[in-house]
Amino acid sequence: MKKETIPMDAKLMFLWMTWIFQLHNHNQLETKVIPHYQKKKKKIFDASDSSTSFNDVVILLAENIRGIGLEINKSIAFEVLIQQKSEMAIQESALKLYPTLCEVEGLTEDECYHALSKIPDHPTQMLIFFSLPSAVRLKWVGRFLADH
Repeated sequence: MKKETIPMDAKLMFLWMTWIFQLHNHNQLETKVIPHYQKKKKKIFDASDSSTSFNDVVILLAENIRGIGLEINKSIAFEVLIQQKSEMAIQESALKLYPTLCEVEGLTEDECYHALSKIPDHPTQMLIFFSLPSAVRLKWVGRFLADH
């Protein structure tokens, strides 16, 4: 059987739960019995049953922590994938920016280079620029340069 290594967080959790368990048992032994409950049948305390159930709880907790960790990893991987796709779309747009700016009628060469140096710093604005009809791009670039 393959021996599984337990991460440090699980070891600390185990120590913490052991301490809580011992504290609970200590308090249980010191608690005074209320007369009403004295009439009820007393349950015999079996330490081996408690340690077995405690170990079962620790194992279940470790499995749950591992499962949650896997879900978090999947979520992070999905977010990274979305981020990478977004960055690729922005890079593709940046590559098309210069030729597209050169096609904007009425835009001077200086304005073209100025826009080329500013627009990539604002990815959302760059995507907006590409979504606009060519007839309004000159006015949009002028306003963008005035604002940025």
